[in-house]
Amino acid sequence: MCVALTGAGAIVCPAQAEPPFLLLKLDGAFVKWGEPVLGTGAKVRYALLADRREFAGARNCADMSPLEPTLHRAGIAADQLRAETAAAFSMWERAANIRFEAVADPAQADILIGAQTMPAGRAFANVDYRKDGQGETRRIDKALICLNPKQPWKVGFGGNANAYDLRYTIAHEIGHAIGLNHPGPSGQLMGFKYAESFRGLQAGDLGGVVALYGSRDGTAAANVPAARTAQPTGMGLR
Repeated sequence: MCVALTGAGAIVCPAQAEPPFLLLKLDGAFVKWGEPVLGTGAKVRYALLADRREFAGARNCADMSPLEPTLHRAGIAADQLRAETAAAFSMWERAANIRFEAVADPAQADILIGAQTMPAGRAFANVDYRKDGQGETRRIDKALICLNPKQPWKVGFGGNANAYDLRYTIAHEIGHAIGLNHPGPSGQLMGFKYAESFRGLQAGDLGGVVALYGSRDGTAAANVPAARTAQPTGMGLR
């Protein structure tokens, strides 16, 4: 059996060969932007960090600096960074009823993107939700995305196999920032192992974001099965 998550609750549906996705659960609750009801839309603002900032209590990305100098050293210009970031957000926006707006002032952003000041791993996300809600779903309050400035980065696939594609990596971390977890190691963009087999969202990624925000035409995800749910497992890309 599988569970189709809707704004009205959970319904049982037959198990088919549906691609897997994993909804993020924090302290026992699903998390999403907008109304705390699965299958409903949202509008989210994002910004690239302009100066160093610390985020008390963050599990990941607790201390971040601007990402632009890091990528400049890797040969990625500021306009490329903005374009690749916008393209990564556009992947998710085209798939479901969630809208993203780039803002110049980081203080006005819901999702902040920067470089780790204490490098670790490859890339991580941090999700903080509002504690004043009740029920099985809570509103996300702030999300952070941080990349390791000591690791090699590139735009596009091919070339240095140890350098990760910027758009793929940011899109993966956006998935965490909007309420998705790792469904497994591979096969979906939300898989935790980096691979250059595909650059866009896969069927499981699409199912997950629609379960959270409904389809792009605004209809709820009445028949989208959620394979599993679990506590976060690092929210990063390996």
